[in-house]
Amino acid sequence: MNHLSQPLNPISIAEEILQLATSVISDPGVVTDPFVLYDAKNKMQDLCSKMLQSTLGRLEYTILLAESCQESSALGFVNALGIPDIIGDDAMSLAELGEKSGADIRFLAIAMSCLAKHDYFEETGGFGSQVYKNNYNSEVLRENHPESVKDAVGFVCDEGFKATSYLLEASKLPLKQEKRLPAVNVAFGFEKSVFEWMSDQAWRGKRMGKAMQQLHKMANGNVVVDYPWNNLASPIVDVGGGIGSLEMALVKDECNSSLEFTIFDIPTTIENAKTNWKSHSTPASTQITFVPGNFLAASLNETCIPQGQPTYLIRHVLHDWTDDQVVTILANVREAMLAAPKPGVIPKLVLCEMLLQESSSRFVRTTSMQLLALNNGITRKEAEMVRLVERSGFYVEKVHYMRSVDSIIEARPV
Repeated sequence: MNHLSQPLNPISIAEEILQLATSVISDPGVVTDPFVLYDAKNKMQDLCSKMLQSTLGRLEYTILLAESCQESSALGFVNALGIPDIIGDDAMSLAELGEKSGADIRFLAIAMSCLAKHDYFEETGGFGSQVYKNNYNSEVLRENHPESVKDAVGFVCDEGFKATSYLLEASKLPLKQEKRLPAVNVAFGFEKSVFEWMSDQAWRGKRMGKAMQQLHKMANGNVVVDYPWNNLASPIVDVGGGIGSLEMALVKDECNSSLEFTIFDIPTTIENAKTNWKSHSTPASTQITFVPGNFLAASLNETCIPQGQPTYLIRHVLHDWTDDQVVTILANVREAMLAAPKPGVIPKLVLCEMLLQESSSRFVRTTSMQLLALNNGITRKEAEMVRLVERSGFYVEKVHYMRSVDSIIEARPV
């Protein structure tokens, strides 16, 4: 066993954390290069994990990692009951919370205790009083909080959590039409795609849409500012654009207000997008159009992808599909690009995807598990994604890195 590497000394790790913190802050409260700070934040996560490992030892740390699913369950349970909203700005006893939520107080007591260890909620009167109020952490679970992640937590701890618990069963299923039934299908017992399943259940589809907005705001908020969107030629066709979450974020910046967008997705999603945009205030110069279709259809006309436009955007789509399906999607988009071309215009493909890198954060790794469980999705490395783009008849011009889990690949049709 001597050939195995030994854990680092926690003092050495603490010194590295301190050195990293001081290296990115030149003066108190003055941050250096924001990209350096972003990289430092990711490295800090890794160092904190190493600190915990070296302090607890490999046995306790491994069991703690295995039991982290119980903490996720506690968070999902309390969130689904709406406990933060029930508490509001007041303090409430466990008995009151049980009465208002309809949940057995024994269940609540254990879940609240589990979350309290992570500094969610404050137990007024000290440990054992079982009178709780919201604190800095728990208030983001309130529905109307400006930084709410209630729907994101609901989605992750419901569909996401249950789906990943069935990965073992799904991994042993036989191939069906060149693709295994995803774990989410096994978990919830349906045959259709997860997107159709969620669309059929209005509350799931609505929660998923809001969850994606909240997750992207948390992990990809800088995508809006770290890439020159206003340099793209309009109209921009967002293939698989969902309800247009990215566009909603982009048009808030005046420099993007003149951009025109066409959101393309399956018919049910497009109807949801139209409803969502009716209540969304946008600059008068912004033009949004909606086109229903299917980017995996057998022919270009059947896909209904808008043809001959200068810019085509694909964001958070390709990770949901197999390599062959990705090539089919990209080939269909390429065909639409080159149909009815405008004189002097060379259309551009903009891929916005989460790419797996050695320095990728814990969030990227856990999200990769969730993508796998929900639709056999794949978080690809940059080289793997570039190969698929080139295989589909494009050449890659540039890869943009941002202070986010996403990167952007720019490509042109060959």
